[in-house]
Parts: sequence; C-alpha cells; structure tokens
Amino acid sequence: MLTLTKKDLIELGYGPTHSAKIIKEAKNLMIAKGHTYYLSRKLDRVPCEAVEKVLGIKLNNQNTMSNMHSSVNRKE
Repeated sequence: MLTLTKKDLIELGYGPTHSAKIIKEAKNLMIAKGHTYYLSRKLDRVPCEAVEKVLGIKLNNQNTMSNMHSSVNRKE
C-alpha cells in the first residue's frame, strides 16, 4: 500500500499548513471507514488513496513514488 506523510506532500508542492490539514482529513476519512488505528495522534502516514479522496484528484503514482524514495534515501 502506497502511503504519504506531511513531508511527502510538501515535496509535492503543498504548503506545510495545507499538508497537515490534508493528512488530518485523510486520517478522519480512514477513521470514518472504521480503521481505528488512525486515531493515534502520533501517526502521520496515511494511504495515498485517502489523500486522493480528500484532494479530489488522482496523484501520479510514479512521481509520488520517486519523491518518496528520494526522501527515504536522502540523509539529513
């Protein structure tokens, strides 16, 4: 399952505040579907499908994957 974090959304061009709101809405969507795992305040990773539903657009999975891999491979 492809997932996204606030950092991933920022790398895709969304602002920090907007990214946090998108993650929060996606978590609420997952909770509404019965996935109580997303009630955790510390959890900041949500399925890509939930983000797409919140945004109302289909994210390009190839670009999303390359951004995620570059953030994982990068040492900060």
